[in-house]
Amino acid sequence: MVSTGSTQSKVVVNTSSISELKSACDSGLKDFLKARGYEEMHTHTDVKLILGYIGVVFCAIDFAYSWKYPFSQTKWFSYISVAIYALTSVLALVYSYAVQRDTFFVGYNKAKGHVISAGSRTKTNEPTYRLTLTTRPIRGRQDPPVFYSKPLELKHPFTAWFYDDGEFASEKFSADVEAAVEALLAKKSE
Repeated sequence: MVSTGSTQSKVVVNTSSISELKSACDSGLKDFLKARGYEEMHTHTDVKLILGYIGVVFCAIDFAYSWKYPFSQTKWFSYISVAIYALTSVLALVYSYAVQRDTFFVGYNKAKGHVISAGSRTKTNEPTYRLTLTTRPIRGRQDPPVFYSKPLELKHPFTAWFYDDGEFASEKFSADVEAAVEALLAKKSE
């Protein structure tokens, strides 16, 4: 394991909460990839923020317009602003489910010339962490060292990475993730 130079704080979670276990593993993976030189890309968050800001701006304009003039004169703009707000909210929801899905980290490494995407999911009442990793070359690179890969899936029970008291075993987790990342980078798309 590569040392990050800083002391890691002890992470303790409630072992009966699958969402806490998943969140701890997601954070551990982000820390692992950032320690290896991957810079996080915020494209998914930016798209949803832009859609949200568009809806809020229209509602703010409607509020200012309604403040100055009576409702009978501004109701047509209220209908438009509410419709735009609803549309942008639906678009953000569709984007989350259709494009982002379970992806929680997208990071690039300029030195290595590729982008890694990580997604995770769990099933209700099944304490198993399912991690999906994919990679692609950085757009615009003439000599990509990595090609588009088929997704690599890592499936482990949470008990492999957490002690009985709920402490996160980051060393075990990092070793498993490091093996998965190396296997991913060795894969070529078929």
